[in-house]
Order: sequence, then structure tokens, then C-alpha cells
Amino acid sequence: MLPSGMHKLVNLLHLDVRKTALKEMPRGISKLKDLQFLSSFVVGKHEDNGIEEVGGLVNLHGSFEIKKLENVVDVRQARSARMMEKRIDELCLEWSLADDVVQNTETEREILDSLQPHNDLKVLKIKGYKGAIFSDWLGNSAYNNMTSVSLLSCRNCCMLPSLGQLSSLKSLRIESFDQLREIGMEFYKNEGDHHSSHIPPFPTLETLEFHDMPCWEEWHLPDFETFPRLQKLQLRNCPMLKGDMLNAVFSRMVSSLPDSLKVRELHISEVPEGWNREMILNGYTLSIKGCVSVVDSAFKAMSNNHLSHLQELNISGCGSALSIPANSLPRSLQKLKIMDCRKLKFPQQQPQHKYDLVELQIEDSCHSLTSLSLDSFPSLQNLEISLCRNLESISISEAPKAALQRLTINGCHKLVSFAGEGLAAPNLTHLSITYCDKLEALPSHMNTLLPSLHSLCIGTCQKICKVPEGGLPPNLKELLLEGSDEQIKELSWMANLGALTKLTMDFSCVRSFTQVGLLPCLPSLTTLHLCYFQNLETLECNQLLGLTSLQQLHISYCPKLEKMEGEKLPSSLSLLKIQDCDLLGEHCKNKHEPIWPKISHIPTIEVNGQQISE
Repeated sequence: MLPSGMHKLVNLLHLDVRKTALKEMPRGISKLKDLQFLSSFVVGKHEDNGIEEVGGLVNLHGSFEIKKLENVVDVRQARSARMMEKRIDELCLEWSLADDVVQNTETEREILDSLQPHNDLKVLKIKGYKGAIFSDWLGNSAYNNMTSVSLLSCRNCCMLPSLGQLSSLKSLRIESFDQLREIGMEFYKNEGDHHSSHIPPFPTLETLEFHDMPCWEEWHLPDFETFPRLQKLQLRNCPMLKGDMLNAVFSRMVSSLPDSLKVRELHISEVPEGWNREMILNGYTLSIKGCVSVVDSAFKAMSNNHLSHLQELNISGCGSALSIPANSLPRSLQKLKIMDCRKLKFPQQQPQHKYDLVELQIEDSCHSLTSLSLDSFPSLQNLEISLCRNLESISISEAPKAALQRLTINGCHKLVSFAGEGLAAPNLTHLSITYCDKLEALPSHMNTLLPSLHSLCIGTCQKICKVPEGGLPPNLKELLLEGSDEQIKELSWMANLGALTKLTMDFSCVRSFTQVGLLPCLPSLTTLHLCYFQNLETLECNQLLGLTSLQQLHISYCPKLEKMEGEKLPSSLSLLKIQDCDLLGEHCKNKHEPIWPKISHIPTIEVNGQQISE
């Protein structure tokens, strides 16, 4: 509650109550004749704190909201607010959502009629309105400054207002209309409004959103031009809107816009009935999730050059068998991402057909794909292939691949051949190959063909037991090794990695660090991370003596590690970080006698995020 004496502050100019939980306004607030800004008015049930008090606030301007309009019981009270006389820029009219049952929906409409604002209004939000239809002033062309309209939780409404003639409207959001089943021609033109009949409906609208429309089944689009400047269309949780209706809307949207305003970003999604379905149109990206009929329509639209400005295409969650026509992808397309589309057929690769893609990502998709030739993607900079179950080979015949910078292969369990003659990619900086059970070798001649490689990850590829001929690239700075003890018995091949600064090792079968073998002299190594050594019991400090520049040692997820043998850890260390190693962590926190002398010289020691002090 605000103080009961608020009405005495006769010189008050500004009152902001947005962060309060007011149940009603103090009585007599209409006496604040000089008040210029009032964020909210919460309607009370008495005449001296009801909506009549708003009428006395003659100097209000800027943004203003009226809450608890359910307390307005007749038209006389609503008229006394004198809303037409107030130069409000932004107005919110809100009814509480607790009870949508009303005695007379016609009375509700008459009250809304009487709350008609000044036609200088720019932003209008109506929430919780309990009438069945809206007032005629909504959508009147006289509101030529209106740029944004939001109609929310109007659960009794069965018809949308005629908003198509708002000449400056850029954003429109419709949400939670439980009774709305159909959007018809009344949405676009008001038959009684002849003043703007020559203007196409929604001439400036850029963003159109529909959310939570449980009964909406039909959306009729007129034969004449509509939404000429639409950039974003979003449908979310409209479960009754059928796929063929979405297909028709999508086809119309992408084909009716002028060339200068072709759709540049579209997001469409659909999940099982009773869940969420959404459709978003915005920018330079087309993202499709589910909605099989719309996916097919999108490919047709691309084939007809209706998406000629498209730069990014994301397809996910399509369980049906579909094909991407080979010539459907626009030349402007730079990024293609396919996720969880196992039956989707990747475009058939032909020597004469090249794609201008810069980035390609395939994840748990395209299970019919058995081979991929990088020759089809001369401009490709980033390639990520994950869980492509039947992929057997990745080939390259046209070298070098000068554009390629990042390459990630993960979980391709049938992959046996990877750039057999070597991967000639002079600008490749990051290479990651993980969980490829049948792959027996890394690309050959990496030391000469990959001169720019800075980061290499080799993870759980059990058949890769040796480094490629010629060794690894000499400029390598980061290396992650993950595998079995068979793969780490001889680490002398690391000796030529004079530029290496970060090394991560993950070998679950190792019991004693002596099994790893003596780490070679790595003069540039500053960070060493030992993780997931599930059976490691003893850390041999002497194994790290060749790491003369080591600054950080991270040991994590080694549940059996509890001993340190040999000399103390390297004197160059500034940070020892131990995470989820319960036995070793307790010894460090308790300054266990056999261990503490080996680590006490390190300035910062952390165990599970907590620093251990001397």
C-alpha cells in the first residue's frame, strides 16, 4: 500500500510503482494535478480510488498502464477516465487473469470502447480482456503512429480486430486466444474504413507472432498483396493448425514478397501433438524442425529462387524420409546444419556440381550417406560430422583444400578411410577425431600437409596405435589424447612437438603413471591436464621433470589416485588444480606428510574449487 496521504503531494511530477505489488491505489490521487508520469494505476473498488480518479490526472503523458480493469463495472466509470484527452505514447490495459468468466461480454466490450486512447498512441498492449470481440477503435487508420500491438490472454475472444490498416505498425503479437478458431478477411481490412482501402494490409509490418493458440485451425490469406515488408513470422504452440495450412502460409510468404525483401531467415518447428509447434521468419537463416510438409515446401521454394538471399539453413527433428534436391540450395547459402534427421538424404555429390558452403554440420543424420568427398565443397572452412552411422570414407582428390580451417569427426563407427593420401589443408588449424572405432590411421604426412595445425584431438579411436608417417605437425600447440594403455606405452614421438603449450591426457586403463612412459622434453608446455585416469593410483613426479615451463597442472576425475612418488613437482608450477579426486584431494587439504613436501612450493593449490592455504 502507498501512504494514504499521497494526495497531499500536490507538486509531485513523477510516480513509478512498477516494482511494487499494489492491490489498489491510495484514495484521492486525482488531486495530483501536476503529475506528468504515472507508471501504473491499479483500479480500486471505491469511487475515490476507482478508475474515475484517472480522469483528474490531466497532464499524464509517456507510458501508462491500467491494471485490475475487472473492477470497472459499467461504461460510465470507464468514460470518466477521459483517456482520449491524455497524450499517452504507450498504453497497457490489463484485466486480472484469475477469472475469465464474465456475466456479459457485451458490457466488457463497451468498457473497452470507452477506454479508447488518443490517436497519438504508438504502443498498445491489451492483456486479459474478457470480451468476445474487440472495439472498433482497434485498427482504426486514425492511429497512424501505432508501431506495436500486443493482444495477450484474451481467452474469450473469437475474432481478431481489423489491424491491417495501421499504416505504421511494425510489430504484432497475438497470444493465448483460447476460443479463436479462424483468422479471416476481417483481420486485414475493416469494411467500414474506406480511407485507407488503397493501402495493402499491414504495409509496414515486420514482425508477426502467434503464441499458445490451442483451437486455431484455419488462417485465410487474401488474394491481394499482404505483409509486403514482413521479416519475422513466428508460430508457437498452435497444435491445431494443420501441416497443409502451414505449408500454404509458408509458400505464400516466400513467394509474395518483392525481390528486395525475400525471406532471409525462417525457423519452423513441430513436435508431437500436444507439444510445441513454432514457425519463425527472420533475417538470413532458415531453420526447420519437424513440419515435414513445410520442409518439402521450403526445398521447392529454394528451387524456384524464392529464398535467393538465404545464407544459413538448419534442419532438425525430421523423422520422415526426405531428400535435399541437388540443385535446390541457393548459391548464397554459406552454412548448412542437419541434426536428428536420420532418414534425410544428403544431396547426391556430382563432380560437376560444387557448393559454396563455408560451414557444414551433420549430426545423427543422413544415415544413407556412405561417402563424402570434400571436392564438392571448395570454399568449406568448417566441417563437423557426428554420429553419421554409415559413413565409411571421407575423400579428397583435388588438393589443396586451402579454405578448410576446422574439421571435427565424431562417433562415425564405420569410418575406415580418412583422406587416404593425406589431407592437404595448409590453413587447417583445428582437427578432432573421436569415437571412430574402425579408423586405423590419422591422415598421412600431417607434418607437411597441415603446417598450420594448432589443435589436435584424438579420442577413443582404439585402432589408431601409432602416429602417422613423418609425425605430427611441428607447430602443434594443443593436443588431447584419449584412449587405452596400448596407445600410450611409447610417447617419444612427442619429442618433436617443440611448440606444444597445452597437453590433455585421458587414459582410463592406466594404473601407475610409469605405464605412460617418460614424457619427452616439451620446453614450451605450460598446461598439463590429466583426467579420467580411472585406475591411476600413483603419480610419478619424476615423469614431469622434462616439462621445464610447466605452469599449470590439472588433475581431475581420478578416483583411485592417492600417492605421489619421486621428487617434488616442477618448480615452475604456479597452479595445481585437483577436481573430483577424493583421495588425493583429502591428502592435500590435510597436508598429508608424504605428499605435502612435493606440492607446498606451488603458490596456488585448489581442491574442488577451494584454495588450500599454507
